[in-house]
Amino acid sequence: MLVLERKVPEKCVIVEEPEVAEIISSFINVKEEIRKRGFLIFIGERKGKEIVISTHGVGGPSTSLIINELVGNGAKLILRYGTAGSLNEKIKVGSYFIPIGVTHHDKSSLYQIIREDIMPALSPDLELAYKLYYFLKSQGLEVNYGTLFQSDDFYSESHLKFDDAVDMESGTIFLLSKIHGIRSASLLIIANYKGKWINYEEIYRRDSEKVLDFLINFV
Repeated sequence: MLVLERKVPEKCVIVEEPEVAEIISSFINVKEEIRKRGFLIFIGERKGKEIVISTHGVGGPSTSLIINELVGNGAKLILRYGTAGSLNEKIKVGSYFIPIGVTHHDKSSLYQIIREDIMPALSPDLELAYKLYYFLKSQGLEVNYGTLFQSDDFYSESHLKFDDAVDMESGTIFLLSKIHGIRSASLLIIANYKGKWINYEEIYRRDSEKVLDFLINFV
C-alpha cells in the first residue's frame, strides 16, 4: 500500500482538503495521525465508536487511490463530506446537496476503471443517502437532492446544463463502491454558484458533529 499500512475502522469520512480534515478531527478523540504522499488521515473514536477521517485530494485519480487503500484495509462505509458547485439557481449557496445519480463524459477519468463502452449507473447507497437526507432535515438544515456531473476540469464547466450540481469525485466513489461491494454516499456543501463563493469552512465547524453522530449511529 502507498499510504496505509494498517487496518482502519469500517466507517470513514473523506474530504478534499487537509484544513477541513483538521476541523472535523477536532470533534473526535484522535488515536493516530498519518501524513503520507499528500494525504492526511485521522483514526480515532467519537462517543466510543471508531471512525476514520481522510483527505482524498481533488479529482477522481487521487480519490480512487485512497478509497482503494481504505477498502483494502477494512473500510465498509464511506461518506464524502465535500463541496460542489450549483448548476441550478434553486439550489442555494450554503445549502446541502445529496447526489442520487452522477453523469460524466464518456472519456472521463472513470474510463480507466471501466474500459468498455457501457456507461454504468453511478449512484449512492440508497438507504444511506435517504436516512442522511431526513436526518439533516430533522436538524433544521436546508438540503436538496438531484443529479450531479463529475468534472475532470474545474475551469471547463460552462457547458454543463442537464444536472443540478457539479463536483470532481462522487462518481469515482460510487463506481468503486459498487466494484468493492461497500456502502457510500456524498454530502456536499454548495460552495459556489456562477462565481459566487462562500466560506464553507464555517459550515464544517457548525455541522461536523451532527454528521459524525449520524455516521457512527448508522446501521
